[in-house]
Amino acid sequence: MDHIICCLLVLGATLMTAHACPKYCACQNLSESLGTLCPAKGLLFVPPDIDRSTVELRLGGNYILRITQQDFANMTDLVDLTLSRNTISYIQPFSFGDLETLRSLHLDNNRLTELGPDDLRGLVNLQHLIVNNNQLGRVHDKAFEDLAPALEDLDLSYNNLRGLPWDSVRQMINLHQLSLDHNLLDFIPEGTFTDLERLARLDLTSNRLQKLPPDPIFARAQDSMILTTPFAPQLSLSLGGNPLHCNCEMLWLRRLERDDDLETCASPPALKGRYFWNVKEEEFACQPPLITQHTHRMLVLEGQTASLRCEATGDPSPTIHWISPDDRLLGNTSRTAVYSNGTLSITITTSKDYGTFTCIAANVAGESTASVEVSIVQLPHLSNGTGQPWAWPLSSHKGRIVEGLFDVTSVLSSISEMCYRKKCEFR
Repeated sequence: MDHIICCLLVLGATLMTAHACPKYCACQNLSESLGTLCPAKGLLFVPPDIDRSTVELRLGGNYILRITQQDFANMTDLVDLTLSRNTISYIQPFSFGDLETLRSLHLDNNRLTELGPDDLRGLVNLQHLIVNNNQLGRVHDKAFEDLAPALEDLDLSYNNLRGLPWDSVRQMINLHQLSLDHNLLDFIPEGTFTDLERLARLDLTSNRLQKLPPDPIFARAQDSMILTTPFAPQLSLSLGGNPLHCNCEMLWLRRLERDDDLETCASPPALKGRYFWNVKEEEFACQPPLITQHTHRMLVLEGQTASLRCEATGDPSPTIHWISPDDRLLGNTSRTAVYSNGTLSITITTSKDYGTFTCIAANVAGESTASVEVSIVQLPHLSNGTGQPWAWPLSSHKGRIVEGLFDVTSVLSSISEMCYRKKCEFR
């Protein structure tokens, strides 16, 4: 009898184990850790009957379309999750919320177009995030918020990224490898890599970068770097395939002692096509700004819009600043706006705008200035003898602003005509 009971218990345990393992998958119990292996099984979704105590889960090479909150709910022991080579185009927010123990997440070779603010929420101990070979065009500013401090390996290569949440990248202080190659990046803010002291590999190959911001970390990319530690390893820097603009802003990189990595200059025209490391230091030159066009004088009716132009050339392209007649630096406010082409727009002019505005064009090689004289035609305050002011028809004069040598006959004629018919009080 005891023998029969023992056999029944073994059979029951076997049936329970078989039930716990999803169809078409293989489940392995190794050292008290459960691995669920479901690679290339033609799955269209994550099997709902996966054992919640699974430690390693492989779902690569299937046809899974989307990830939902139920797929990995309560899998609090999961350490390694592979979702590579599927057709995933959508991750429901908080789908990984229960995976606080997850160390490795592979999402490469899918069809993701963006990472939202909560798509990776909850992955506070993630060390390896592999998302290469997708169609990513955007990563939300908060997408890496939870995982940034612990992350050691981030692969975003072969996507369509034009930018990244650089503030989050700055916080990845444990990062060892950062792969951003084969994207559309054209700008990296200065100071992005300053605190990444453990970074050993940075791949920026084949982007649209014209320059790289100087940073002490790049001193570790020199061939002469001998004294290295785990906390400050030698840096492997790959920068080829970018349209480098070889001016004085890139001189710091040219001064590093590195082997020719086949980087070439795309501009200026005199250096186009030349190998970066063969260009002499004195050829990395910048040109100070030169203001080519600007408004000289302007007469504007009080209350109307004024646009002051200022265009400049230089290498690198200069930034335009405007100074008001009372020596204030002007920016974008409810009344003023400075556009990328250098134009200053004053939406509603007042008598305080009378005077000299100064345009300043500046870059690393110097600055240039130009003055613009602005005169304001003040409006009369009209009274009909009853003490009530007449409304001045501003719209009838809209657009009668003339630069340089101007003709305001039409405006003055209108004023004279109204003052003849009505009692005017000029204040």
